[in-house]
Amino acid sequence: MIRFILERVAQLPIIVFVVSTLTFILMRLAPGDPALILLTAHNVPASGEALTALRNELGLNEPLHIQYVNWLRDVFTGHWGTSYVSKESVLNELWSRLPATVELALAGFAVMAVLTLGMGLAASLKVSGPLDRLGRLFALLGSSIPSFWLGFLLIYLFSVRLGWLPSMGREDWSHLVLPALTLGAGLGTVQARVLRAQMLELSDRNFVKAARARGFSRMHILFFEIFKHAVLPMITLLGTNLSFMLAGNVIVETIFSWPGLGKYFIDAITQRDYPVIQGYVMFAAFLIVGVQCLVDVVQTVIDPRLRLR
Repeated sequence: MIRFILERVAQLPIIVFVVSTLTFILMRLAPGDPALILLTAHNVPASGEALTALRNELGLNEPLHIQYVNWLRDVFTGHWGTSYVSKESVLNELWSRLPATVELALAGFAVMAVLTLGMGLAASLKVSGPLDRLGRLFALLGSSIPSFWLGFLLIYLFSVRLGWLPSMGREDWSHLVLPALTLGAGLGTVQARVLRAQMLELSDRNFVKAARARGFSRMHILFFEIFKHAVLPMITLLGTNLSFMLAGNVIVETIFSWPGLGKYFIDAITQRDYPVIQGYVMFAAFLIVGVQCLVDVVQTVIDPRLRLR
C-alpha cells in the first residue's frame, strides 16, 4: 500500500509542471493589461510613467521566458507571489478561503451521495416501477437544468416567495442549504441512474444466481452481493465529482456570494490578478490530485486486486 501511495505522489511534480506551464501560457495569451486595470480601477486616467513604473514593480516588463522561470521557481518553492490587488500573500489568501469551499463541497457531496444511493437503490428494486420512473424523471431534470439556473430557481422559491432560507452569504447552517442543493442535486440524480444500471447488470451474474440458489433473501442479495460489486465504479464517480466541487464550484459560489475559492477566482479574473489566478489553478490541481489519490487508495482497500493492475 505504501508503494502504491508513493507511486501516486511521485506523479505529482509532473502534473504540477504541466499545469503551471499551461496556466502561465494561457494567462499571457489572455487580453488585458493588469497594470492598466489596476490604475484605472476607479475611472482615473493613468499616465505612461505610472504604467511603466507599475509594470516594472509587478515584473511584467521582463521577457516572457524570465517571467516563466520565475513563476516555475516560485511554484516549486512554495512562494506563489503577492496579489496585485490586496497586496497579501496568494497562498495565505487561498488558505483563508479554503474552509468555506470545503464546507460547501462536503455539504454538496452529502446531498449527491444521499440522492445517488437512495434513488439508485430504490429504482433497482423494480424495473419500470413507480420509483424507477420517478428516478428517470429526476435524472432528466438534473441533467437538463444548468446549475446556475437551478440556483436561481431555488432562490426565487425558497428565499423570495417563501422567505424560508437566505439567498447569499455564509453565517449559519441555513445559508448552506440552497448552495448545497444546487451543487449536489443534479449530479446525484444522474449518478443514481448509473448506479441503477450497474445493479441491474450485475443481477444476472452467476454469483447472484448462486446466492439465490443458496436461499438468501432478496434484500441480502441486493445489499451484500450486488451493491458490494456495484459500488466500486461509483466510488470513482463520487470522487471525481468531489474534486469538481472542491475546485470547480465557481458558479455556485458566485450566485450565492459564498466567500470561497471560486468567488475569489472570479474576482481575480475580472481584475487580471495573475498571481491569484495562477495560484488558484495550482491549488485546484493539488486538490484534485489529492482526492484522486484518496479514491485510488479506497478502491484498493475494497478490491486489493487493483494494486496488481
